[in-house]
Amino acid sequence: MKNTKIIIAVVAVILIAIVAIGVTKNSTPAGEKQTIKIGYIAPLTGNVAFLGEGVKNAAELAVADLNKKDNKYNYELVFEDDAFTPAKTATAANKLINIDKVDAIVTVASAAGGVANPIAEKASVIHFGIASDPAIAKGNYNFIDWTPPAEEVKTFISEAQKKGIKKISVFGQQISGITAVIDELKRQIPGTGIEIVSEDISNFGDKDFRTQIQKAKATNPDYILLVMFSPELEIITKQIREAGIQTPLTAIESFELSDNPSLFEGLWYVNASDPTASFSSEYQTAYGKNPSIATPNAYDIVGLIAKAAETFNGKTKPSTSDIVSELLKIKGYDGAMGSNINIGQDHIVVSKAVVRMIKDGKPVTISK
Repeated sequence: MKNTKIIIAVVAVILIAIVAIGVTKNSTPAGEKQTIKIGYIAPLTGNVAFLGEGVKNAAELAVADLNKKDNKYNYELVFEDDAFTPAKTATAANKLINIDKVDAIVTVASAAGGVANPIAEKASVIHFGIASDPAIAKGNYNFIDWTPPAEEVKTFISEAQKKGIKKISVFGQQISGITAVIDELKRQIPGTGIEIVSEDISNFGDKDFRTQIQKAKATNPDYILLVMFSPELEIITKQIREAGIQTPLTAIESFELSDNPSLFEGLWYVNASDPTASFSSEYQTAYGKNPSIATPNAYDIVGLIAKAAETFNGKTKPSTSDIVSELLKIKGYDGAMGSNINIGQDHIVVSKAVVRMIKDGKPVTISK
């Protein structure tokens, strides 16, 4: 009898241990919520660190707002710095997926998004690119949250026609998001009465544009359109003025990609959709500054993922494919980018472009 009791006790201990292991591996202890992890890859250092700072701030603000609600799941952020370098984007994406075990990653700009797309797709991890290149949205797990080039170009052409612009010189860079915008401009411009009289596409890292500037000058453009990143944007602007060229400058997005916007004082340009007044006010209160470009998108991505996840019961963690299915059902979402945000079946979050001007060193919307 004594031996029987000992055997029963040992078996009971073993069963308890097995159950405990099962709880540890497959579920969350009673009373604790499952956690959905979102990894942000942004330029936290380098020439456009201000852009990464805004994205990080906005994502943290979104999670803070979520934590004020009675959610079924916890939401956790992990940040990686790619310094606006594609090779570092790949390293960061693999680290977030394989070590941090994130459920989603977010990248900033098309170069980073293009790198992350196949990595996320292979790992079945959700990826949102804050980027222009529509190719980044290809696949089952990839999305874009940015005003599409078609909307930006349509707004640019409309504004140019209002101003009676007939001839433009275009300066761009060999970067997928930029070439997507310029390709769209070429597609839409025929029949508008506007002509591209010169075009120069430089390589990222080029520093001397003087020869190309003189070639553009010879075409006598009404405006020079800059679609470039920092620091090349500031370099070419200074070289244009040093050459004595007073032709007005304009841009699609680029003026907000500079940490020296006063260089473009008084100039109009086209940008992605405005954030809401309520988001701008909340961001200003939290960080003591206005939201920079891409911040409302970074905020909304957290909210969109949470909205999709919260459709599940909270008892078990939804798979990434389950969350994708719910993301594609989202219509009329109320977020930092407005109150009627939709995700298309092409995996692109749709929003409208606006016309802005740099006034007193800050971007101001002058037309929607």
